[in-house]
Amino acid sequence: MSRGLNYDNKILAIVNAVVDIIILGIFWFVTSIPIFTIGASTSAVYYTVNKCIRNRKSYAYVEYWKAFKSNFRQSTLAWLIWLIPAAFLVADCLLMKQQLKAGAPLGVMYYFFLVLAGAALAWAFYLFPYISRFECTVKEALKKSLFMMIANLGWSIVLVAVFLFILFWCRDLMSLFVLFPGGFGAVKNYILEKVFKKYRTPEDIAKELEENRTYAS
Repeated sequence: MSRGLNYDNKILAIVNAVVDIIILGIFWFVTSIPIFTIGASTSAVYYTVNKCIRNRKSYAYVEYWKAFKSNFRQSTLAWLIWLIPAAFLVADCLLMKQQLKAGAPLGVMYYFFLVLAGAALAWAFYLFPYISRFECTVKEALKKSLFMMIANLGWSIVLVAVFLFILFWCRDLMSLFVLFPGGFGAVKNYILEKVFKKYRTPEDIAKELEENRTYAS
């Protein structure tokens, strides 16, 4: 009987996780429509994944809006700052790609700028989760997330690879895009919580574990 209950609980947990991922996808797309709010939307997704899917606390629709509002200023400012170098790198990639197609020697710089664009993308994967998980200024978030991205280069490459894989996979099935924000947020959470743990004090980790254990019981 207990095995049956455990099996049912696992199935229910999976169903709840999928529903939460769909909810997060819808919320992310709606709140990202103004474009300048993408940073706040992304921070809110990570916070909600960590709290509702990973630790099974509260409800996704409640936590998302709470995180979106509480991190709005910092995440939006960080997004706009990050967007400046990212836009320049994308423009450089497009320009150098044209040079490469034309056979110009300068076109080889396309690969250099492509690597930098990938690094900027990886930086964003650390930046907004960092804002959602730590009390910090925008300057601290930009600096420390960049340091973490470089210091954990292996994980950074994995995140970029997974992101591109899911993106190309969803490209042929547009209906799956609603799963993209929450699904990739879950992947990020699994990886980044390992990274963040290295930069947290034992006291903070123990306190959070106790809070999660108390809720689960």
